[in-house]
Amino acid sequence: MSIGALAANVSNSGEQTVRLIITKDKGAELQLEARQAPLMKVLNVIANKTGLRINYSVLPDELVTATCVGPTVKELLECLLVRKADLVFRYSQQTSKAYPHGQPLEAWVLGAKFETGQTNPVVCSLPGTQQTANAEPDETDDLVKMASSKVPAERAEAIGRLMAAGREGDAIIRKTLETALTDQDARVRVQAVSTLAHREGFAAVAPALQEALHDSDASVRLTAVDNIGADVALLKQALNDSDATVRQLAEIRLEPLLKTGAVR
Repeated sequence: MSIGALAANVSNSGEQTVRLIITKDKGAELQLEARQAPLMKVLNVIANKTGLRINYSVLPDELVTATCVGPTVKELLECLLVRKADLVFRYSQQTSKAYPHGQPLEAWVLGAKFETGQTNPVVCSLPGTQQTANAEPDETDDLVKMASSKVPAERAEAIGRLMAAGREGDAIIRKTLETALTDQDARVRVQAVSTLAHREGFAAVAPALQEALHDSDASVRLTAVDNIGADVALLKQALNDSDATVRQLAEIRLEPLLKTGAVR
């Protein structure tokens, strides 16, 4: 996807709007305006119009209202997600006058600062509202079926949605996620690592995360590091990864643990 003087508009209903304008104005090449829009939709607009691949696992449900202007997509994301998430970028090896340190090719929105309970309406329900939340249709069977689709993007979507949907403690879901860990498509494996960790907890999936640290795709290894939690040994293992971005995230995760003397 090329960058040009383009605008992307998304408007579903009411005041919900996302607009991204790309100009030649120095210092304001990217101009983003979001009004009462889901964060996922805002990120998708940015990815589609700039060509940056944006990876994420857990996103908050609340709607976003923001105005961000900057010369690079990195600054745009930092403005949009300030104090809400950790960001890790993979850069191109090629440099230019406009991007002396290389243009970001890929970004990861890491959920360390999100309130994960806010992604599931059942968890965050107030007293007396539990029944309403549970009244949502059970998507387990549909998502499990979708996870076997011949289309990789559909498989990845199904696995990702199983993070907050599907019957709790269902053995079929666990089996589906474990199968997805070895999917041929890296996007599916990324979602499988994240969803499995969030549904089952670190202790239950530690072997799977350790295996994911040896995945051939850096995105999968990065997701594993993001879900390792306080396992210092595994984080130190990731410090030797061949990919600089994985090593960077491992350092970010290790620093507070080493300062507090956390061990496992």
